[in-house]
Amino acid sequence: MMLSKLAVKNVKTQFRYYFMYFVSMVFSVMVYYSFVSMSYDEALLTRASNDMRIDAGLRAGSVMIILFIIIFMFSANTFFVKRRKREIGLYNLLGMRKSQIGTLFFVENMLLGLLALGTGIFLGIIFSKLFAMLLLKAIQVPVTSNFIFSLEAILNTAVVFLTILGIVSVRTAATVYRYKLIALFKAEQQSEGNHQVRWFNWLFGVLGVILLLVGYGLARNFLNFMIWTEKEVGLKGFAMLLCPIVILIICVIGTYLFFGHFLGIMLNLTQKAKGHYYRDINMITTGNLSFHLKKNAMTFATIAVLSGTALAAIGGAASVQSFSIGLADSSNPTSYSVDEQNYADLKAFLKKEEAKISSEEKIEFKYMGGQFGYHNTLESDKTPTFYNVISLSNYEAIQNVIKNVQPVTIEKEKDVALLMGGSQMYIEEAVEFDKTGILGDAGKVNVVDVRSDFLGNARDMRLPYNVVVVTDELYKKIEAPYTYAYHMINVKGADTNEALAKTTLSEFKDPLEEKQAFVATTKVDNGKMVDTFQTLKAPLEKERPEGYKTKNNMSIRYPYYSSIVKNTGLLIYVAVFLGMVFMIATGSIITLKQLSEAEEETDRYDMLRKLGTPRGMIKKSIYKQNFIVFFAPLFISLLHAYFALQVLFVLIGVPKLLLTYISVVFLIGIYVFFYFATSSSYNKIVNR
Repeated sequence: MMLSKLAVKNVKTQFRYYFMYFVSMVFSVMVYYSFVSMSYDEALLTRASNDMRIDAGLRAGSVMIILFIIIFMFSANTFFVKRRKREIGLYNLLGMRKSQIGTLFFVENMLLGLLALGTGIFLGIIFSKLFAMLLLKAIQVPVTSNFIFSLEAILNTAVVFLTILGIVSVRTAATVYRYKLIALFKAEQQSEGNHQVRWFNWLFGVLGVILLLVGYGLARNFLNFMIWTEKEVGLKGFAMLLCPIVILIICVIGTYLFFGHFLGIMLNLTQKAKGHYYRDINMITTGNLSFHLKKNAMTFATIAVLSGTALAAIGGAASVQSFSIGLADSSNPTSYSVDEQNYADLKAFLKKEEAKISSEEKIEFKYMGGQFGYHNTLESDKTPTFYNVISLSNYEAIQNVIKNVQPVTIEKEKDVALLMGGSQMYIEEAVEFDKTGILGDAGKVNVVDVRSDFLGNARDMRLPYNVVVVTDELYKKIEAPYTYAYHMINVKGADTNEALAKTTLSEFKDPLEEKQAFVATTKVDNGKMVDTFQTLKAPLEKERPEGYKTKNNMSIRYPYYSSIVKNTGLLIYVAVFLGMVFMIATGSIITLKQLSEAEEETDRYDMLRKLGTPRGMIKKSIYKQNFIVFFAPLFISLLHAYFALQVLFVLIGVPKLLLTYISVVFLIGIYVFFYFATSSSYNKIVNR
């Protein structure tokens, strides 16, 4: 009974130290409950989608939160026990057995945990509607949600959290039990360490800065680094995977050396600037800062690396969505694509459904053989193959329905532009095309422009492979063995109109599934292409001959686009909330470390006040040293995130960065809040 009362009293008196830890746990529990409750809400899942496992994604996110809570709680409780070593020693001197002290800490921890658990679940229920609406917004499902009260989710959250809390509390009690009395009173003296800067500090500190600069430089020039690696090392296409890992390893090692040695060197140099060092109480500020950075270098470096990773993950999730939507645009750039035979029926259907057509255009190709050579770091190719040839005027008209189509420049009759797969950056920097090529019966033509192919429908409506844009004069003159056309139609709001998509899929089931089959071969003869082209009565299931090709009669964008948006939207949702949990907890860890050490420095600041140092000057010193402690890891983490995204942008393109900017502002806001809260508490502890 006595222990229970003492535990409650300790929680009340120590709550200012526990506050940040408590807030982090509450936020983690709230997010965990929200994820689990949504994964149990059948009504929400049904409204959200019938063709994807949102519940599986949310539960995977929940597991990540569990792992994170375990690490966070173990780290935080280590600080708590360490901060209260002297108190443990006093309990021992007053006659309390170690088992009783261990039980006291166990009860304290459980009380705080239960309070956080109840508050977190309560807030999770209160904000469940907001969380659900954000999820539905992320996956672009235009429905509303209600508050989610799930008894299963509450039990799940309680069982998981209490299990973790029990394990952490037992470990905390066991840690207390292992301490020897003499060690408890010598703890502070043992932690002082040596502040001198030695030759190896210079070596590793400078090496750390060099590694960071090298890592950032390689990331900034990632495409060239990847190409150079392929050429010089011969990785056979694995440079795309190995180069980011090399950069990551370089930056991680550089970060640990930077915090472990370089910052200490800078502070040592500051001490040698006598004018600054002996002004006010900069001597004390610099000494404390040097001690804190030296003592917590590993923690700060880890926070910098993981915070940068969290930000990059959020930006990366946005990049994946942008890249995936780009793939959807490449496959189905317009709401509908339909051949001449089904065009009138589709128009009548859209009119009946009151669907508003925002734009449409007819695209026509002459299908003929060609030979255009290119080479990159991995291969060279000059194989004769078939090309879809489009006139310049038709290509320019298509820009009215496909906004991503890039302008090309061809002026002379025999000038052509190639439309190829891959990003424009890859085409311009990694691939070299022959200046001339051969096209059908026109013979030699001049390749004057090469662009990314955004015409789309390459896997359904269009025959393989790439596209050649020619002048209108040349288009009229060339003879092709096959000419075909289809209409591209954009319907307003079609990407989110599930009802219209379902009705279309039902109404046009046959045209959507039917394919036309062909056999086409080509070869070069006397500087011109000689083609053979045959239309088959029906597609072949097996034993397909060389040159076998197919194309569809109709294509609809919604199913592919919707699936991509929902899956990547869920990815972004989970990444953002995991990132937020992580950011809050890392700020909390720095706070706990600082407040833990504030207790150890009270005697030093007492001495300063007795020597006549004004309290305002002490307060200013505290805010200065905490500024470095909080914002040095933040600065490095932002640099890490920026250069990590530079690598990602080369691999999958530049996304819309609004979400990443919001995350960065949130991270800075979190650290600013923790900085002022910690500095204020620190000042109250040492300046009371």
